[in-house]
Amino acid sequence: MDGLRGGAMLLGLVLHGVLSFAGIPAWAAEDVRTAPEVIFPFVDWVHGFRMPLFFLVSGFFTAMMWRKRGMGGLVRQRLLRIGVPLVVGTMLVYPAMAVLGIWGQQVKEERKELRVAEKSGGVWEAVLSGRVELLEERLEAGGDPNERDAGGTPALHLAAIIDDGEKVRRLLENGAELEGRDANGGTALMSAFFFGREEAALALLEEGADVEAVNSKGESVRDVLQVDFEVVKAIGGALQIEVREEHREAREKLATRVFDDAKVEVESKSGSGNWWYWKGVFVPVFHHLWFLYDLLWLLVVFVPLAWLAGRVKWRVPALLISVPGCLLWLVPLTWWSQMTMPGSFGPGTSTGIFPWPAKLAYYGIFFFFGALCFGRGAWEEKVGRIWWAWLLASVPLWWFGKDLVKTDVMTGAFVAAVFAWVMIVGLMGLFRRFLNEGRSQIRYLSDSAYWLYLAHMPLMIVVQILISGWEIPLLVKLVIVIGGVTAFLLVIYDKAIRYTGVGAVLNGRKYRTPPLPEDATS
Repeated sequence: MDGLRGGAMLLGLVLHGVLSFAGIPAWAAEDVRTAPEVIFPFVDWVHGFRMPLFFLVSGFFTAMMWRKRGMGGLVRQRLLRIGVPLVVGTMLVYPAMAVLGIWGQQVKEERKELRVAEKSGGVWEAVLSGRVELLEERLEAGGDPNERDAGGTPALHLAAIIDDGEKVRRLLENGAELEGRDANGGTALMSAFFFGREEAALALLEEGADVEAVNSKGESVRDVLQVDFEVVKAIGGALQIEVREEHREAREKLATRVFDDAKVEVESKSGSGNWWYWKGVFVPVFHHLWFLYDLLWLLVVFVPLAWLAGRVKWRVPALLISVPGCLLWLVPLTWWSQMTMPGSFGPGTSTGIFPWPAKLAYYGIFFFFGALCFGRGAWEEKVGRIWWAWLLASVPLWWFGKDLVKTDVMTGAFVAAVFAWVMIVGLMGLFRRFLNEGRSQIRYLSDSAYWLYLAHMPLMIVVQILISGWEIPLLVKLVIVIGGVTAFLLVIYDKAIRYTGVGAVLNGRKYRTPPLPEDATS
């Protein structure tokens, strides 16, 4: 179980290490060697099971600590090992990520300017240039009006987002798809309405853009207008898209112009009274440390439930714990929770100061099931015995599910839920089969995983930005980013963390084993 916990954290380093090669606008670093066709499927695979597995193991250890130390001992231990790293880590990571975001954006802008200056540049860069003449030159030279960036955003969507009606018209005149879709299944008109780009929206409407078209979540233009403006601003900030107060007014004008008869109430989905809450949910505060914050919230729920269970001496029937019996109720419960966070293969993401109920409920399913499994041999000793069959079964679920979530929310959510549990059962059996002998090297690496995960993010982004312009093979860059940062932090862990007070907070007190004298007998 401890190996599973450490493995989930180490996978987090790999996950964050590849993001600069995916062409994600919100990520501080964007490499010239982007390969989204490889990176995104990998990200979906890891994201589909990593944190559900981590929360299940965390629930298991929470129950174990409660049984061994009592409720008071559990709370003190969790506040020390979770609360202290969360507070200290946030105080260090938040300003560092803010600075890295500014630096990374400057590097991106400089690289864009260089690409635009090159005659061989594409249509997408021409849209960003601010010059209609350059766009016309690229189109006349045979440039693709439906060109996409690494993240799958078409040039027409970009023209809409920057609110350039003239470029919208030029692209459409040269064959751009009016109803072309981005990676989320949205149209250029949806982007224009969502961010309040009035000029671009009117240009698209003049060309006959469909206001009733829906994206992969089933949302239409009418729906995106109902998203609270503070949420729009938060999303714009995460994607580095400028959203000002004038854009709120533009959204209202567009709603009145297009949906006057339907009387659409702009921003009614979140409600003007709780805009501050949704802003607090999505504005990045904790960054990659959000899981510690969620664990503290789950602890708040665990304490009274555990106390009540102890009082009434209630015990879950073995059928509901063992496999496959547990899947009969866990999969439907996870399925329902997954549908509240549509659009992604796995749970949604929020890093703000206010908890997102949908995400917390999703992880709570895994956490509390892990707690129920403590002390139950059916799960600890037997589950996943044919681990290879479970892992093989997960492959088609992942391969088809990662695309299905974008076109069929209900079916995609079901496949994502099944995938998460199939992977967990398979990995439980795999780790029990090969990592159940108490090897000192595995224990050392598992202990170090907590420190590695807490400390890796700013350093990894620094390396990603520094090498983002190098024209070297992608695999070499991955080794530098992931392997280099991990090796450096492991040295720091051994020399300055493991045997110090910091290490005691993270993993308990550790002592170096003194070397045996040369004449020592066995």
